[in-house]
Amino acid sequence: MIGAMPLIEVLRSSCRGTVSTMDPRVSGWLPAFLPADEQLHRQAARLRSLSGLRVAQTWTIWNLAFDEWFADLPVVLRLERGPQLEISWAKLDDLSLTWDTIDVAVEPEPWFDWPLEWRRAAHPALAAIEGEALQRISATSFRFVTENVADASDVQEAWLTTGLWLATNRGGLHVFNALDENGLSAQTPPLDTDHVWRHI
Repeated sequence: MIGAMPLIEVLRSSCRGTVSTMDPRVSGWLPAFLPADEQLHRQAARLRSLSGLRVAQTWTIWNLAFDEWFADLPVVLRLERGPQLEISWAKLDDLSLTWDTIDVAVEPEPWFDWPLEWRRAAHPALAAIEGEALQRISATSFRFVTENVADASDVQEAWLTTGLWLATNRGGLHVFNALDENGLSAQTPPLDTDHVWRHI
């Protein structure tokens, strides 16, 4: 404890914040970051309504200067006969889930010297999910443990929700927090004593 506040809350407070200066320039994106559990509680019904919809297109922003995916900005999933879902992770466990705010035909304006562009299916995990129908969406969490370096017996832990698993009948897509940016994987998330997932 630091004062009356558990260490996990101190960490959340110190890293709390949202994208700001780049918001209006990312092709219309209107980020809405909240702690992941709060965000998923608010969006649960809408996320469940995606079941059965096919992923028509996937988009991410590409850094042309380094020829690599720019993982700080949202992952976009366009669904057939459905909405466009925009996912972005930040900070410790902040999640922005937005719907239909991004126009990938509008070039994102960088707030630095590197040119950016939208690219379709530019990550293998995104290419693999195109054409697949979503079956279920789950939240993935892991056990976050801290230890006082001055007192090894002072150990604190908390469960942090830091991923979304979008399952299909042939696999799925894991969009997760990769240390204050987005991570992507087509592998089923682990399920063990330090990792859990729950259906939304």
